[in-house]
Amino acid sequence: MTAARATALFDQVAPMYDEVLPFFAGFAQQHIQWLAPAPGTRVLDLGAGRGALTAAALERGCRVTAVDCAPGMVTRIMEQYPQVHEARVMDAHELDFPDASFDLVCAGFVVHLLDDPAAAAREIRRVLAPGGVFSFSVPGGVEDAPEWEFYSALYREFQPLVPAGEGRLSRPLDEEQFLTAAGFTDVSETDIEQRLPVPDADTFWNWALSHGSRAFIDALPAAARTEFEARLRAELSAMDPIVFASGANLWRGTSPA
Repeated sequence: MTAARATALFDQVAPMYDEVLPFFAGFAQQHIQWLAPAPGTRVLDLGAGRGALTAAALERGCRVTAVDCAPGMVTRIMEQYPQVHEARVMDAHELDFPDASFDLVCAGFVVHLLDDPAAAAREIRRVLAPGGVFSFSVPGGVEDAPEWEFYSALYREFQPLVPAGEGRLSRPLDEEQFLTAAGFTDVSETDIEQRLPVPDADTFWNWALSHGSRAFIDALPAAARTEFEARLRAELSAMDPIVFASGANLWRGTSPA
């Protein structure tokens, strides 16, 4: 999927992004807790979405700048977080900031979506002050949740029905190599997970249509999309209660002094 189509998708979902379930907000709280930035830290939230990391950093007294490729996301950040230092539409591959502008650059579920992660990493290192930290999250696994194995299996099963070049936003990423190749040091990683109560199958389906996975669902042929939804709802109907188990990997590296 091209950058222009990804931008259009995230503009489309901006009104409901992280509103149906607090998926990104929950991971962002854990992410910022792991980083533990001090009050006054100059933070760049890269690919900010609706501002999950922005909100968590603001709660700690950080000076936060938020950027996203989708104008709809940026508009809502400005409306919801008037205390943000700056919110702008911007391409992660070409950051319009002076060198050494930030102490921390963080990105929630963004890096694996970029067209050229290496180019973005060079820009991130440029805008970081010496000794600054770059940290990002990517989707990860979860332990002790066999009831959710069907979910990823369903996507794998229907993947061959998606036309080539459509439906998939993410790209393979070797996270450690990505950081070290850009010159970051002291690379470390941790795994986190969350379990979100879901009121019903309707809520979960609406959530699936409210973020990047919508690209996959919309790219399915009509009959396959109907079957995909029916199969998903059938699995959820067997759960009582529905508690969505999901995981993430957090990575960080330091810009050399």
